[in-house]
Amino acid sequence: MGTILVITSVFVCLSGYAAVIEVDGTNGAAIAKAIEISSPGDTVSIPEGIYLVDRALAPKSGVRVIGAGQDKTMLRFTGEQPAVFMGLSGVKDVEIAHMTLDGADNPNATQGISGSNSKRLNIHHVTVRNLVKGAGFGPHGILFAGINPTRENGVTESAIADCRFENIGVEAGFAGAIRLSWGSSNNRILRCTIENTGRGGIFTDNGSTDNIIQYNTVNGSGGEGLGIEVWGGSDRSLIEHNTIDHWLSIGGCSNCAARHNTISDHSGAYKFCGIEAIGSYIIVTDNTVDGGAKIGLSLSSPHVMNYFLWARNTVRECNQWGSQLQGEAGGIAWHYFYDCTFENMPVGVGPVWYPGDEGYGFRVLGNCRNITFENCVFRNNARLGLQLLGPNVDALYFLNCTISGNSRAAVSGPSGYTALEFENCAVSGNGSDALPERKSFATARPAASFTAPREARSGETVALQNTSSPSGPPLAAALWDLGAGLPVFHDLAAKEAGENAAPESPPRSVTAAFDAPGDYRVTLVVWDAAGRASRAEQIITITP
Repeated sequence: MGTILVITSVFVCLSGYAAVIEVDGTNGAAIAKAIEISSPGDTVSIPEGIYLVDRALAPKSGVRVIGAGQDKTMLRFTGEQPAVFMGLSGVKDVEIAHMTLDGADNPNATQGISGSNSKRLNIHHVTVRNLVKGAGFGPHGILFAGINPTRENGVTESAIADCRFENIGVEAGFAGAIRLSWGSSNNRILRCTIENTGRGGIFTDNGSTDNIIQYNTVNGSGGEGLGIEVWGGSDRSLIEHNTIDHWLSIGGCSNCAARHNTISDHSGAYKFCGIEAIGSYIIVTDNTVDGGAKIGLSLSSPHVMNYFLWARNTVRECNQWGSQLQGEAGGIAWHYFYDCTFENMPVGVGPVWYPGDEGYGFRVLGNCRNITFENCVFRNNARLGLQLLGPNVDALYFLNCTISGNSRAAVSGPSGYTALEFENCAVSGNGSDALPERKSFATARPAASFTAPREARSGETVALQNTSSPSGPPLAAALWDLGAGLPVFHDLAAKEAGENAAPESPPRSVTAAFDAPGDYRVTLVVWDAAGRASRAEQIITITP
């Protein structure tokens, strides 16, 4: 048995070098006292009950603050001055778990948990609910933020897992469940459930890089309806296995991957889009957009938007268009669509931006070139299968695609192009099956290939060698999707330059280690200097 100490309203039980400090009281002052006397390694235990909190609580480095259960320990905000429930500033190795933070619709509850200049925060099995619009920015269930604009002193190396967020700033324009802001990098958001927010669910912004967002559920996104948004230089974001109602946005970021997400809402609410991607070196694979979006896949920005892989995505029932590529000042180039389906875009369903111009499976609008479509399906759309229009739409290649059952026409446009091919495509049952005039490419596609083991053990480093070869112009770029983790992009043009290549130019090989057993689909896309592209893929089985 340890030593027993009684200090005011706090019960302390020492066991070894760490103490369990049990809160004895039903208010924030009792919790604050327990935190005050805690030391690194201690646990502040908050028993089952309702605790009226009128001040910000500030857990210390190395201390655990643990309730009796997510639905058993409730902290209810009663403050008459603006405050957060818990403020984490300049701390590390803090755990907060197994409790509910209830704002009780008090506008003075500015945030649930707010962190800055901290690392290794572990927040799990916490419910944050009933935060309403106040005078400040937000509210947010959890806000990690560095300094604007330097991006210093963010929150890093932290996890938010198995948390629930309900009714977060429903009437506030920028409210959301979780925001990682201004350099809050290398964090994980896992298995959280979000219901009813003012703007959306999960946000990262302004240089908050290298974050992982997986297995979360978002419903009731208000305002613009951003279920998940990574924005403003949130490079190397990994977004996987999430189920959201509207709008997964990758905005102004590079080296990101969005895999196995479902974006769907059949309530009759239509927000901007299903998946938006603005940046370069981006992978968007195995996602489903099914209802609730005006545009299924959207690229529209003055940014340069180059080197994308879109594979095995299904898009249906978007009330304006299944997809739109709108290359503005920066243009859109070197995209590869593989095994994607765009189907059942209706007419006259919900409010649309352009009445009479909806019901298209896929739309290309200006400044788009060197786009490859392989094994893609455009079918049963209420008007056009594909609409290709606008200036500088050129070098589009369709291989083994199906264009069928579209009420108006298979393909409309483009004009003024130098190369357009439909090779081995099945075109039938459209209002018109006519295709635009074929104009052949000046060169053949490169031959994509790579070597890799068929099987490896979990954690074992495997080597993949790019053995692709040009068919005309030299190879210029390669984009790898390893089936997990982030894209790998190689500037082969610099490498092929030999001794004149920059020292940092990457090799044509990739090494990877897969932690979890399973089958991983590895895909390589290569482009040559003329922008022609081809794909190769292989399954690697990882055993325990």
